[in-house]
Amino acid sequence: MATDAENGTAPNGTTYGNEGIPSIYQPPRRLIPPRVRQAEDEIDASRAKLGADFDGADCLLIPEVSALLERQRDEQMQSGIERPHNEILSKTIAYCARFGNVNDSNTVRHMKHAYDNSRYYPFEGALLANLNIETVEEARALVPSLDRDDLDDNTLLATILELQELRKFQSSSV
Repeated sequence: MATDAENGTAPNGTTYGNEGIPSIYQPPRRLIPPRVRQAEDEIDASRAKLGADFDGADCLLIPEVSALLERQRDEQMQSGIERPHNEILSKTIAYCARFGNVNDSNTVRHMKHAYDNSRYYPFEGALLANLNIETVEEARALVPSLDRDDLDDNTLLATILELQELRKFQSSSV
């Protein structure tokens, strides 16, 4: 019959790890229930199936993310509560400033309108706008779900050209 010490438990209730060293730390509790894994065929980005987590999710353009983060940072600074420097927030804002090609809210609204229709899934339009895609081939290579039968090259090219014109118009007016 095995003793408590052989089972990894001391008489005082302390458990031992694999090396026989007493463990004074309790194993972490799961605060969030585990997600049920979906079947492999239910998640496929090339078919615009991103899973339940993204169903109905709103896709943002980089300038929208930047505005939200800057607003959050300003609210934290104005709250009067001293908080430690958030390096991740600062780096994300810097990323948005570097890659955000539009900083006019009207242009962002027009860009969203350019792809906000029944031809594109929300994430496809956001990717077209955020990645500064220039050709149909580039679009289909970077966004595999655009390579489908119900979306012809002319429709995709028209959207790409409209997004380019909006970027050009915005950069010339600033």
